Amino acid sequence: MSLQLKQNMHLRMEQKLKLTPQMIMSIEILLLPQLALEERIMKEVESNPALELLDVPDPDSNPAESTIGGVQRDTFAENDDLDWSFQRRTHRDEGSPDKMEALQSTPERPPALADYLLDQLRFQDIPAEVRELLPDLCWQFDRRGYLTQPLNELFPEEKLELAEQAWECVRLVRDHLDDLLKNRLPVIAAAMGVDVHRVQEGVEVIATLDPKPGMRFATGENQFVVPDVVVERDETNEWVVSVPDGHLPKVQVNQSYFQLYDSPVAEPTERAYLKEKLASAKSIVDAVSQRKRTLLKIVSEIIKHQTQFLEHGPEHLRPLMRQDIADRIGMHVATVSRAVKDKYIQTPGGVLPLASFFSGGIASQDGEAESSKSVKLKIQKLIEHEKNKDPLSDQEIADILTKEGLDISRRTVTKYRIADGIPSTRQRRSF
Repeated sequence: MSLQLKQNMHLRMEQKLKLTPQMIMSIEILLLPQLALEERIMKEVESNPALELLDVPDPDSNPAESTIGGVQRDTFAENDDLDWSFQRRTHRDEGSPDKMEALQSTPERPPALADYLLDQLRFQDIPAEVRELLPDLCWQFDRRGYLTQPLNELFPEEKLELAEQAWECVRLVRDHLDDLLKNRLPVIAAAMGVDVHRVQEGVEVIATLDPKPGMRFATGENQFVVPDVVVERDETNEWVVSVPDGHLPKVQVNQSYFQLYDSPVAEPTERAYLKEKLASAKSIVDAVSQRKRTLLKIVSEIIKHQTQFLEHGPEHLRPLMRQDIADRIGMHVATVSRAVKDKYIQTPGGVLPLASFFSGGIASQDGEAESSKSVKLKIQKLIEHEKNKDPLSDQEIADILTKEGLDISRRTVTKYRIADGIPSTRQRRSF
């Protein structure tokens, strides 16, 4: 027997997206709600001497806005190159009292759960195509550390298989959480095809862990909800979306750093340092403007689709997925997910989470679709008006909704009822 060792050389072309510091900054800024954005800007001013704080912002300054028809009333110049002359303004002393007072009053920003997870995952052996999805996944966890959105709302169809692998990397309890809480170990064992003893070993490990791992990364103080977007009617009764930013700190690139960079006596190491700081300063300025443009574009499309919800209430919410918005405006679904996460919109009916405008759908018999949220409201109303001694079964609820034109099964009614925490028929019956 002989062994032959062969070496082969293959040339292969493949495309990979490498995130630049500017792209990372843009992603981070887009994720931040209004109050956190204000803190982040002040932290950038504190850490980067090339970034300078302007006068106190005018709360009544005109925000960017657009009508639902798509006519944008305020636009922003795009400039991706590091153009030093673009940012030159009158120099102000970086140690001025206004700046120092603002910096001293800025609280420390606690580390986020996503940052912690991504730092831990750096040491794991994870395929590159799975690893690139981890940031989009980790930044979607709520304050408890739970993922409340289905993967198909966060990732396009061709990425779902990889997204499931990424999900395996960050979550120990993926299925059977309700069975676990109710100690139904034989049910879990049967579903997983293992013996009960093996399940018990896993439960013992889980019992040592924090059931809400995100809470220790959440801020302990109660914070006011500041809307990131406003929608209201104008004088012609058209819906207008605006992104108010009058309360955000106004910053610009420090003029003296341009002069130092342009100086003919500057050493190469000094010029490299100055270029880094100036580029970072420009990145934060551009990222804040980009956040405004992105929010305006996304929310305008959302409102265009959900005007009936605004005008007539939650029962008129239409089915809408994040992927739908991404397709209509030519953005990646991950960008849409980042933009709406933890953001609030001020409407004539009150301040609402942007996420409340999204919902899956149930097909109706006339070919249209109704949002799952509006279907849940109908189920709730039926249960509210049922007879206490003879409550409706899930099948009876499904039959009633079917007569009203919805194509819904008993199993779907059961799923929605459990999701809303509504007790079973037997538990609702009074004697």
